[in-house]
Amino acid sequence: MVNQIGVVKNKGKKTKKLIKFFIAIFVFFLVLILVFAAGYLLKKPSEMIEIILENPLAGIVSANTNDAGVVDVEKVIEQAVMEFDEDYINFILVALGTGYLRKSIIGGNPLIEFDLEGEVWSSEIIKGMPNSVLGGTDKEDLRISISKEEAVKGILSENREEFMRDSYLAGRTDFEMVAGKTELFAKGYLDMYNALNGEEIIA
Repeated sequence: MVNQIGVVKNKGKKTKKLIKFFIAIFVFFLVLILVFAAGYLLKKPSEMIEIILENPLAGIVSANTNDAGVVDVEKVIEQAVMEFDEDYINFILVALGTGYLRKSIIGGNPLIEFDLEGEVWSSEIIKGMPNSVLGGTDKEDLRISISKEEAVKGILSENREEFMRDSYLAGRTDFEMVAGKTELFAKGYLDMYNALNGEEIIA
């Protein structure tokens, strides 16, 4: 009887030690994961990824340029507004600074919804490069509202980044941050916003 009690006690001690050992391993790996996640979330890119796209209005501008080299800007804008497609969206998004955006382990690739006076597009940003399709999304991080005419003027501008910055500051382009600040920060939106706005958002 005494021997049986001793065996039971020894088994109990071994079980407790085993449980403590597995808890210690679990805590160690949990801390590692948390440190990795925190480092990933808090890191900022050393610099913006440079994305170079061919100007989608090049053909329209060429077709509306006379022999003297004078461009009929009004006709270019009118035609471009009628032919507006995903290449225009991608070009504008790059001008707005999608090179700052990056994938997050929490929410995946950045998703932007683009509202062109009721015509809605959505764009997934992969390594700074936008991939735009007609139609909205219910998972957008950011919603941008702009008129087609303003977007075309931005594409035609010699300094597109400056034009889009001025358009935003003047209220002709509107940003609505849909996702929470932690996710926006993790994906680089705050860097993009700060570059446009010229001042930092306090997270």
